[in-house]
Amino acid sequence: MKTAADQCGIRRYQQVLELENGSDDGDEYDYSPARDEWLLTSGNLVAGVSYQHQPWQSTATISLTMPLSRTLEERAMRALNSEIPVTINVTLAKNSRRIEIEIALANHAEDHRLRVLIPTPFASQTVVADNQFGCITRPVRDPAMENWQAEGWKEAPVPVWQLMNFAALQDGHQGLTLFTEGLREFEVVGARHDTFALTLFRAVGVLGKENLLLRPGRPSGIKMPTPDSQMPGKQVYRFALFGFSGDHIQASVMQHARDYLTPVRTYNKIPYDAMKLNLTNNKTPSRFSLMQKCISGSVLSALKKAEDEEALIVRVYNPSETQSLQDSLQVNAVVTGWQEVRMDEIAVNTENGCGKMGEFKPCQAKSFRIRF
Repeated sequence: MKTAADQCGIRRYQQVLELENGSDDGDEYDYSPARDEWLLTSGNLVAGVSYQHQPWQSTATISLTMPLSRTLEERAMRALNSEIPVTINVTLAKNSRRIEIEIALANHAEDHRLRVLIPTPFASQTVVADNQFGCITRPVRDPAMENWQAEGWKEAPVPVWQLMNFAALQDGHQGLTLFTEGLREFEVVGARHDTFALTLFRAVGVLGKENLLLRPGRPSGIKMPTPDSQMPGKQVYRFALFGFSGDHIQASVMQHARDYLTPVRTYNKIPYDAMKLNLTNNKTPSRFSLMQKCISGSVLSALKKAEDEEALIVRVYNPSETQSLQDSLQVNAVVTGWQEVRMDEIAVNTENGCGKMGEFKPCQAKSFRIRF
């Protein structure tokens, strides 16, 4: 894909969604390239493109076949004797600022890693990603990589990071974030540290392996064959791009990530009861909202039934690493009890009115029990 523009037209991004294929001489624990690496990319491949326009969304379908080596030994000989057919669907939905991507492929090779590259104009020394209850800012490159063996490291501190829902590169004025559906590994690459490399899959064949390039010495685990971890066959991956102004907190990026990962589920209610067993007289309103909260501020982490009583537990947290905040929640029902509780649902001795959540310190999580 040559060019993408965010939905607000703030930025255009060049050469996005280029595929990068490299060796993976690692194991289930750690990535490690072959000593004789040979990187392949899809930038110069011929791709077929088609478009489908619908009232609520438009989709571009990009199809290509990427040649690669079938094994590590054949990669060392620069033999292109396998291939990965790839279909990329890029969707722009009505009333959505996201660029949604679905990549379908079929893998027939072994011991390799496939990543998708997303260049940005934001050269940065740090990258921010989310974790269970907040965000964490990390360096895009660890300076210890320069002489890790001389300093006695057992393993190279490769700056391949993890995310839960999003990762963002930004310059303080604008940024680009990745929302991922199950893809948990990324790296920031390029001479200017401005390109996301999102791992689609790693194909390896052993649980633990010894004498890796980036982890010399003994295996991390048992040296046991794991053929299914070669990731054979058809696979589908989904993620989205989201451009924003300001920084990730000002733009409520965490909340938009949750919106992407928890879409509204619907079904088609037919005008008659197809099943006549156990009919009830329950009538539900055509529109109902139990609670409301503005998209900025704290982030909803969970809404669940209480473990030991007839009540609901709502859990929220402050996504900022540096700033405190005040927040509240509007409950659209008669509430008989509102109580802050710990993670184990034991009451905390605080005084908050119904819906009031008080002050959140940076990355602080709070839970509240609601009785009706």
